[in-house]
Amino acid sequence: MTTDLPAAYQFGQFTLVPTERRLVCDGKVVPLTPKVFDTLVLLVKNPGRLIEKEELLRALWPHSVVEEVALAHNVSQLRKALGDPAEDPKFVGEIASERYR
Repeated sequence: MTTDLPAAYQFGQFTLVPTERRLVCDGKVVPLTPKVFDTLVLLVKNPGRLIEKEELLRALWPHSVVEEVALAHNVSQLRKALGDPAEDPKFVGEIASERYR
């Protein structure tokens, strides 16, 4: 069986291996909870594309109703794991929209 997906994604000093559910930084595994890992995979598979909050919520919790705070928590934990502060992000950007205020 062939697949069009790469075996691994490289960004900065990180290597993401979705099939092994593994994120590695400088040779060390970075621990992530399952939902935070899924958040990262979704973002990495869509580089440069704006993914709206509703799309993220549907993709990460397809059969559940969750509060937006759950997504905010995932993004916060992801930024912490990547060393990517919200004030000066390198990997996980965010665009404020009047629609969400």
